[in-house]
Amino acid sequence: AVTLQRACHNSFIQWAKGDAGKAQYTVSSVIFVAQTVCVFVGWFLAYSGGGMADLKKCTDVSILKKFAFIGMIYAVGDIFEMESVNYIDAATYTVLSQSKLIVTALMMWAIDGTHQNLMQWFILFTTSSGMMEYVLVGKAKGGAMTFSVVGISLALVKVVISCYVAVLNQKALKKDSNPFPVQFSALKVSWAVTSFVYMIVKDGFMGDWDLFGVWSSRTMVLVFAGFILKTLFNQYLLKVLDAIWKNISEAVGVILVYFANIAFLGGSFDAAVFNAAFTVLLACVAYVLSKAAADKKSDVGDELNPAHYPELQTSLMAAARRRIRRC
Repeated sequence: AVTLQRACHNSFIQWAKGDAGKAQYTVSSVIFVAQTVCVFVGWFLAYSGGGMADLKKCTDVSILKKFAFIGMIYAVGDIFEMESVNYIDAATYTVLSQSKLIVTALMMWAIDGTHQNLMQWFILFTTSSGMMEYVLVGKAKGGAMTFSVVGISLALVKVVISCYVAVLNQKALKKDSNPFPVQFSALKVSWAVTSFVYMIVKDGFMGDWDLFGVWSSRTMVLVFAGFILKTLFNQYLLKVLDAIWKNISEAVGVILVYFANIAFLGGSFDAAVFNAAFTVLLACVAYVLSKAAADKKSDVGDELNPAHYPELQTSLMAAARRRIRRC
């Protein structure tokens, strides 16, 4: 269910546009409404878990300041995501978003000196090659797929922002000792405020002050079944599963979005395009599994380690003592 929702989120963005070339609703209003609802969800969870004491912490200025910058960067990432799907289709965006693996690897190498082994670098290059093949083959085939230099650029910038803010968020959550609902609501407050400022500037001062545009039932589905559920499921994955299965879940979404594009958004099946998308999926899964294997000791080493056979050690020691006594 989590993987399905994550795959559907990008399709919801494209589906909510309807037959129009660009969305009739304003991008800023969708993000603002979704994050405002998340603020109230965070307050409810804080009150349910810690009563009025935790609820008061949600409005503590010092806590809000800790997560203000992170929430602002998250909001910028959402803006790039929404704008990019006005120029490229959901399937292409989902495939391009898998470049976060190689971007994260490069950032970890540059920031804290974490290295990848040779096998992992080859897998990352395979992922990049698969994404490039998907874009080039899809562009050559045409059909219902939508490509644009602007859209691809926005999607890749969104990936860089996501990788960067994930590092900041992880550090902030570890340093802060407040309950998770308090942290969640504080993050969402700055997220909602940033999207509101963007709405006022872009659709107000730089537009015609039609801040919300034309909302439909599809827009409501995007807000609640897309952005809000994505936020809740993200936290579910972080709490219940580990980061490796979270990345695998996102990788599987590549294929699900591709078939959703065919089934519901007027796309047509093409074997070459599907093969490219499937290559990206396999490369992503291979990479995250290689990260798990890197932390695991060698099975052969375990078998040769005497510490793994305490009963044998005891019997050998007893036999050695008997021989010493006989001597």
